[in-house]
Amino acid sequence: MPFKLPGIFRGEFLKNVATLISGATFVQIVSILIYFILSRIYTPEDFGVFGLYLSIVSITGIISTGKYEMAIMLPKQDKDAMNLLKLIGLISVIFSVFLLFPVIFLNGFISKILGNKDISVWLYFIPLSTLLVGLFQGLKVYSNRFKEYRIITAANVGQSLTNSAGKLAIGPVFPGPAGLVIGSVLGELAGTAIFLGRFLKRKKVESGLMEWKRIASLSKEYILFPRFNMLQSVINSFSGSLPIFIFSSYFSPAITGFFTMGYSIIYRPVNMAASAFYQVFAQRIIEKNNQGVRLYPDIKKFLYGLLKLVTIPFLLVALFAPAIFRVALGEEWEEAGRYTQIIIPWFFTTCLTMPLSFIPDMFRRQKKAMILDLIKFILRGISMAVGVINNDVYLGLMLFSTTSSIMIMYSLIWYISLIRKSDREKVLESTSPQVHESSSP
Repeated sequence: MPFKLPGIFRGEFLKNVATLISGATFVQIVSILIYFILSRIYTPEDFGVFGLYLSIVSITGIISTGKYEMAIMLPKQDKDAMNLLKLIGLISVIFSVFLLFPVIFLNGFISKILGNKDISVWLYFIPLSTLLVGLFQGLKVYSNRFKEYRIITAANVGQSLTNSAGKLAIGPVFPGPAGLVIGSVLGELAGTAIFLGRFLKRKKVESGLMEWKRIASLSKEYILFPRFNMLQSVINSFSGSLPIFIFSSYFSPAITGFFTMGYSIIYRPVNMAASAFYQVFAQRIIEKNNQGVRLYPDIKKFLYGLLKLVTIPFLLVALFAPAIFRVALGEEWEEAGRYTQIIIPWFFTTCLTMPLSFIPDMFRRQKKAMILDLIKFILRGISMAVGVINNDVYLGLMLFSTTSSIMIMYSLIWYISLIRKSDREKVLESTSPQVHESSSP
């Protein structure tokens, strides 16, 4: 029987996803090939420092937008979406400037807490990365609102290629993690610049005008996003980075580097593909929900198609990761393959669930979503603590991956239940007494 995808993966949906993934596929192939070279330029200790840097930026980048970018898709008027984008830019600038003070005056203290003195000099780049990440996220969602998938693809490609080129060019000249960190910053700058170039060309942009009253009104209207989504995302990001923080503080920089390498190679393609599905599917489902259309048939078809697409690749990595890393990166990186093998269930469930993570926002159920992530964070913390107490990296990671997978699958089941409940309410509304009254004499 030939392999056949459900109908939802055809037509405009597939075209839009393909636009995002086509460039992403090329970038990921190049990025993975470049890791073959990077593994011979940089040491596991260098990747350990880089992993710490990325973990910090992943948290500060969330705070820099207040998660208001998640609200850009929701307003009916494009002008309100524009004002939300201006609000994000304002928050990003203010927060990034604020970060300069702890980085300058508490540099040594922060490095000591992180358990790696080599991170000290690179902390000064955190405010810049935070600003760029905030602007990038806001502009990406704004472009998604108008289905500008070519621009999103161009920005993703520009970011990744500049990132990789910087790492390759700087590494042989400056020893240590300099190339990894600076290459990452250059990539963020390139991606943001592409978005800004397109944004400034839009005819609808009223450059230089800040509608302060409307911006303040929108910040209150969508206050649930910084109140719940931001806290939820910070908790989720921090808990996802727990292995890096724990390995750095309680084990060794080399172990941190092995995990960072394995995590990065798997995370990049998974995140790029899942983000592409998220952007296109969220726009589709939110629009249908606003029209009062039933959503579960689309959700069911989407999950079925996605499961068929990703099961075999994940299974192959789960079985052969150590051998793949040994052959591709060198014998010293085989340990990174073992770590990857352990965390594959976590990435697999994330890949299935992430494209649907907009559903709690659509139904204003951010509070429960935050509580679930808080529970997941606690379970992850306990898992890593067990690993530290037993001085067993594998045990800690195995428990971490297992608890993460269970909680993520529970979230997926909850998302589906919200959709089905909404569909039942729509059916009841369509058969309410008002309908019968209108047809009665």
